[in-house]
Amino acid sequence: MTVLKYALIPLILGLLYFLRRYFPNRRAFYLFCLTVAAAGIFTGMIVSSQTTSTPAMDDSEKYALLQQQQIFASWYTDYKKDIDQLDHNWQQYHRILADFKADNISIQTTWLRLQQLEKASTQLNDAITRLTPPPSLEGENYDLVLAIIQKTQAYAAAQQQTIRRTRAAADPSQQISEVQEEQSRRLEETMIVESPVGLFTAGEVASLRDNLTIPDEP
Repeated sequence: MTVLKYALIPLILGLLYFLRRYFPNRRAFYLFCLTVAAAGIFTGMIVSSQTTSTPAMDDSEKYALLQQQQIFASWYTDYKKDIDQLDHNWQQYHRILADFKADNISIQTTWLRLQQLEKASTQLNDAITRLTPPPSLEGENYDLVLAIIQKTQAYAAAQQQTIRRTRAAADPSQQISEVQEEQSRRLEETMIVESPVGLFTAGEVASLRDNLTIPDEP
């Protein structure tokens, strides 16, 4: 490839010399040559960047990466259980409010169910508060897991607070109206105001998977 590149240089120079006679003046010719040279340099840079490959990993580097993979996979398996429980609690929360809105359960039953859910949510929130990244996870991967944990802790706390305040709003002794529709509207308003936006960790998880994937051999 390099031999071919240098063989083309005389051919290009000869072509430019031949084209010289078709230009009305030297300035136009020099501008043309400058444009051709700039285009060549730019094209060469693109080709060079595309053909540059990451050096192959040796066996020790692959082993270290596999170790990091196992460390993260073990942590993520346990973490996913907490996420599944968060999702379960949130589904239960919406089911309770939907049942009350449909007048399938009384305000007393709604309050009791929200009390039970609040207890489960508090226990889960306490467990998530104690989450830490695996100490043996290294560098950027440690920071990415820490970011996931921080987002999850904020979300779990917001979810627990939403359930707690909705339970308080459902207290039969604190109702400001005896009309079921108005009671349901009050609970829905609490849900809308207090509900967390969402838990978005896909970016961090994708970066971790990229970092922990052994690159293809060139």
